[in-house]
Amino acid sequence: MATRSFGLCDTCVHQKLVRSGRGSTFSMCRIGLRDPDWPKYPRMPVLRCPRHEARPRNEAI
Repeated sequence: MATRSFGLCDTCVHQKLVRSGRGSTFSMCRIGLRDPDWPKYPRMPVLRCPRHEARPRNEAI
């Protein structure tokens, strides 16, 4: 099975992984839940993001 890579989102506190009933995994940005101008599901891989906030290494997604 291939390793997922969502780019910069993989290290961000705003990321939430969403698994579909068919086994696909999507990276959701929680900022999009409260800001209608921000995408909930950005195009991957994200290489730059002005709202990126690093998640502590030991924090789970």
